[in-house]
Amino acid sequence: MPSSRSQRRWPLVGRSSELELIARARSAGASGVVVIGGAGVGKSRLAREALQEADQQGVATKWVQATVSAASVPLAALSSLIASSAPANQPRELIRSITRAIAELAGRKPPLLVVDDAQSLDPSSAAVLLELAMHGGAFVLATVRAGEPCPDAITSLWKDADADRLELDALDVTETAVLAEAIVGGPIEQAAQGWIYDTSLGNALYVRELMLGALASGALDQISGLWRLPVRPPVSASLTELIAVRMTGLSQLERDALELLALGEPLLLSEMITMAATETLMQLEDRGLIQVSESSSPAVTLAHPLYGETIRTNLPTFRARQGRLKLAAVVRQREQPGTLDQLRVVRWLLDAGEEIDTGLLLEAAQAANLAGEPSLAGQLAQQAVNAGAGVPAALVLARAHSLQNQYGQARQILADVEPTLDDQDVALDYLEQQSEVLYWGLNQPDELAALMARAESWWTTPQWQRRLTPLRLRAAAHQSPAAPLSATAASLADADGDSEAQRQLAPLRAASLFYSGQTREAYTLARQIRPSVPLRDLTDQLAFMLWSVIAIETGQGWKELDSWATNALADGVRLGDSAAAGRGALALGGLRFSQGRFNDSQRWLAEAELQLERHDAGGLLLITKSMQVGIACFTGNLPEVTPALERCRAALADKDPLPNQLPYLMRAEAWAAHAEGDPPRAQQLLLDTARQLADLPIYAGRLTYEALRAGASARRLTPMLAELTERCDAPLLAAYAAHAAALAASNGQKLLETTDEMESIGALRYATEAAAHAASAFAAAGRRDSARRAATRSHDLHARGQGGIPPRIEGMDHTRISLTKREQQLVDLASRGLSNAQIADRLVLSIRTVESHLYRAMQKLGISDRHEL
Repeated sequence: MPSSRSQRRWPLVGRSSELELIARARSAGASGVVVIGGAGVGKSRLAREALQEADQQGVATKWVQATVSAASVPLAALSSLIASSAPANQPRELIRSITRAIAELAGRKPPLLVVDDAQSLDPSSAAVLLELAMHGGAFVLATVRAGEPCPDAITSLWKDADADRLELDALDVTETAVLAEAIVGGPIEQAAQGWIYDTSLGNALYVRELMLGALASGALDQISGLWRLPVRPPVSASLTELIAVRMTGLSQLERDALELLALGEPLLLSEMITMAATETLMQLEDRGLIQVSESSSPAVTLAHPLYGETIRTNLPTFRARQGRLKLAAVVRQREQPGTLDQLRVVRWLLDAGEEIDTGLLLEAAQAANLAGEPSLAGQLAQQAVNAGAGVPAALVLARAHSLQNQYGQARQILADVEPTLDDQDVALDYLEQQSEVLYWGLNQPDELAALMARAESWWTTPQWQRRLTPLRLRAAAHQSPAAPLSATAASLADADGDSEAQRQLAPLRAASLFYSGQTREAYTLARQIRPSVPLRDLTDQLAFMLWSVIAIETGQGWKELDSWATNALADGVRLGDSAAAGRGALALGGLRFSQGRFNDSQRWLAEAELQLERHDAGGLLLITKSMQVGIACFTGNLPEVTPALERCRAALADKDPLPNQLPYLMRAEAWAAHAEGDPPRAQQLLLDTARQLADLPIYAGRLTYEALRAGASARRLTPMLAELTERCDAPLLAAYAAHAAALAASNGQKLLETTDEMESIGALRYATEAAAHAASAFAAAGRRDSARRAATRSHDLHARGQGGIPPRIEGMDHTRISLTKREQQLVDLASRGLSNAQIADRLVLSIRTVESHLYRAMQKLGISDRHEL
């Protein structure tokens, strides 16, 4: 649990350039720096960090805190610099006393005098500061709150005394997340990060208060190493008090307008004018409480999200109800209300306890499903079903359950409406939903096959049979993934001109190519059909899953996938699409896993777990948990191996694994066996599964390679992998086979070539191991220098600080190949062409020290010429 407010100093985030500016100004002999920014952006925190840096450099420092109350007494803010003997009734003597105190602080450099909240200084104190800055008595670092009146002497610091003016902005999205995670001491789920930024707008003080409030309320909970925020906590009392100060002195008309915006922003300016007087809105804009967008249809919002949070917290129930009814009436009058408008209207009416028209209920329920709010969609759709809306409402209700992984409820709702289906479009929607529910949700492939057989008889027309083709082929692929290769090609040709059929068939074609070993063509097609977020249906979900799986398993396009998955995760979280967010996070976790960046992988897998627990159409939760087993094994976290494996098995829910799950499950079982000290069992599990999946060369190859990594004989596995490369063109499989062949031949040079290939793909963990094998091969051949160079290559490729255990190198002393931090620093500088004397001058070392460290480093690296660094 994070430390309490009194036990911890909050970290400074995103201010390195500002600190550098202050340090440069001091070094250059400038008069000072004036930091200007809004309340809570971190001016005081920056100033304290600058003061601490100066302290560490031996510069005398003094902190002065200006306050409004002290401003009524001349020089009160600087009283700590006034000698007790100075006569209080003689201002000139008081000023001389301050000047002498500053002079006594000074050494070779002027002291640093920090004045916080300088806008609150009395005129006399401000004048003294200006005098000190202008005549070199002190370097003045003043913080000033933007938008408030300021003594003219403080303004003169940057206008006349040549002090630097530094505008301090709020933190950006990334910096806000870094600060929030530093406060709790660990990664935070993406949706919570979004809420923190959207609510605080990067104001550091607000971020801190939001986090403290979430922790105090218990809303933040750490699961699988990830801080989750399942419900949005109310704004803390301390933060409410901070915000309430901005809204003091409001008239009732002004408060009425703010309440409407708090309940319904954004609202069109034309709508706000019908509900509040123009004069009132102008006054609120002048006070900085509302803002109007510059667009063809201007919209009005509150100037800060926390204003709405604060107003809603204190809004009486009846006033809130009346406000929602007024908003619903106004928005319903829009000429062409969109689906999201309808959703807002229904939400207001629900919260107000009003009855809602059945048609509006159904439209809003559909919108809620698309907007990532399946719980609300289920509530609305159930009301529509109860009102007699029939099959359309039932399908929306079933979808809402599926989007929450409530597949049992979805199956029952769908089964109840099957006898009443009398429209082909509705029937196809029904079958699409049942394909997800029965296969991916409930692992009932036989029940799905029976449903498809029944569906063929619903209509006997050729048109209906053609429309069923994509669904039939998908069901067939579930039974035998590589089987329908020719069938999908023929069906795509037949579907020429039918864009929807082609959209459904393309992922099946890509999957067939992938499973049959034609992975380059599969990758090209999967890349072409990548869906946009939000994902519309099961077809989109499968297309997304295929693109990431094909890329990772074949070793193609990892950099592009990395960027694409990052954006898909962000979009999925923003739009409430858990399927997209879960797939994006899983792709990132898989990439980091193969790079040996296990700490980063664990973070993304925990995010994937969170999202897939909400909606998993693809059996991906088990795959996520299988990789968490791998992380426990490869980081040496032995106490976590068995619990992680049990969680992985539990994801099966007492069912057999689906074909796409089997290789990942068996990898997890084998990793656990190896970690528990039974490598032969691990190897056997992997090779038995590889034989079972011989018709899927990409997975057979991965499992065989894992057996090699688990210690199986390279000589035995080399022909197996070579045969698989004849049936599969994946670059990563070719690298597996090359690794095994070079290891079997103990060929260090070939192993280094494999290292290069693995590195070019991005599989840095495998590259690290291949380089270690090369070092062992060179050592066994007596080639000590080559062995040291290969060992250093392995050491450099290993992801340090990511929890992974470096591979063992046979025949070499590890201490002789690992550079110390100082040695690495010197090697980096020497490799950039700096001489020993230049390095010594830069690092304040003796030339002899530089020479000895570089000599040891070169010995470890196995090189004799400095130019080889």
